[in-house]
Amino acid sequence: MAVALLFTALLLEGVLRIAFYHSKDFSMEMWKYAVELKQPVANPKISFAHRPNSHAFLMGADVQINSQGLRDYEYPLAKPPGVYRILLLGDSTTFGWGDSLDQTTPKILERDLNAVHVPGISRFEALNAGVGNYDTVQEVTYYQTRGRGFHPDLVILDYFINDPEPVPVEKKGFLIDRSYLIAFTTNRFDGVLRRLGARPDWKIYYASLYNEDRPGYRACVAALKDLAASTRENHAKVLVALLPELHQINEDYPFAAEHQKIKDVLAAEDVPVLDLIQGLRNHGPEMMLWVTPLDDHPNGKANALIAAQMRDWILANLGATAAAPQ
Repeated sequence: MAVALLFTALLLEGVLRIAFYHSKDFSMEMWKYAVELKQPVANPKISFAHRPNSHAFLMGADVQINSQGLRDYEYPLAKPPGVYRILLLGDSTTFGWGDSLDQTTPKILERDLNAVHVPGISRFEALNAGVGNYDTVQEVTYYQTRGRGFHPDLVILDYFINDPEPVPVEKKGFLIDRSYLIAFTTNRFDGVLRRLGARPDWKIYYASLYNEDRPGYRACVAALKDLAASTRENHAKVLVALLPELHQINEDYPFAAEHQKIKDVLAAEDVPVLDLIQGLRNHGPEMMLWVTPLDDHPNGKANALIAAQMRDWILANLGATAAAPQ
């Protein structure tokens, strides 16, 4: 029986490796992302980071991590003369989950800005510091420990509704890092629990993160205040872009109250906020902005709409206009 079970497990392992070699299954692709592109770090306020010079094929997209640990082209730490540098902090939405590099928000923003002539600026650079599963604490800590070394003129933090979650711990183990069968079984078991109601409804869960007594929420608020102080110290501008949860945006957005709480926190710190929902609304059914019908990460169309709003804000604050030809 033991031999039969071992043979069955090995057979299933082989079948799953073939079936999910190139797939768009969210759970399995996220597992592969964690295994192939992430590594633990000692700082508990970051927990994990991209492995420099790593590569994977995820969600139908080729993903290359550069020598600085960014999903981006190579940029020197020293900012060249005449360059206006933007550092985008965020999670998998900034990273560009399911999108090619050129269709991520930072690269679209970079192209859009470089199509405009702005006196005194020879080139714009928009660096993608997004890391899947990061929250606000991790994003701000990254800026304070690493991101500021790029000397950005502007820091944009992409804020998502689940950012008050506690800093996740990237668990590494011999089998979980290597076995498709274990990863598949674990992911599907979690899905069964959700369908049976053993996991909270997504709307209830996200709203609960904003309870004042939640340690994750308090840490999130403290991190936003730290970002305001750190950027002032480094003579950089800062913008917080509120990215809506894309399941329900055309009407009756369910997290307007939660977004308002974050706006109030930032207003007290004199940090400007860009609410992206208006520019994403009424472009067809919400699903038209998703990477797949089962994964509501923003696709290339959504990223272009996000980048356009960021471009207009940046140009307005530089005294330029998007209509100006290069």
